[in-house]
Amino acid sequence: MSRQTGFEKWYFRVIITFFALVVFGPMIYFGAREIWPDPLVGECVKQVDHAAADLTFEEVRCSAAGRSNRSTGREFEVGAIASTCPPGDYTAVPRGDEKTCYLPALSVGVCYTTKQFRNTDRPVHVRVDCKQPGALRSEDIVQDVSDKARCKNPAMSLAFSEPARTVCLAKA
Repeated sequence: MSRQTGFEKWYFRVIITFFALVVFGPMIYFGAREIWPDPLVGECVKQVDHAAADLTFEEVRCSAAGRSNRSTGREFEVGAIASTCPPGDYTAVPRGDEKTCYLPALSVGVCYTTKQFRNTDRPVHVRVDCKQPGALRSEDIVQDVSDKARCKNPAMSLAFSEPARTVCLAKA
């Protein structure tokens, strides 16, 4: 029976560490995304079926330049996952013992109305034709600020604390 030298022990540890980091690390990361497919905080999602009774999403890529750009197909951003949403006008959808708190991705100049889904705690802003009765037009989006007082009509506006954002709405 041979005894390992210090170099052999070191070499064996280096090989094990290399495989753990290079091979198993990515397998664990990408495997975890398959096991937990729900979006995480900061990720973007779009509604799967606009006519469904429940609000359901699929993950989409966020637009790095201009988070309010609708060309990505993004409709919501995950603001928080917690037992209660942070202060703001989030749409909360139950997720086990927690809630996923979504911010709508509203664009300036586009019109919206609200729609209530069975699995949400408050009505959701959905895009509509500006001629529809009760439609609201998005007039301004103020990034990094959560203050409805910055809008001409604070009662109709939306504010979010995480990430800080204020959406100014007015009657269309």
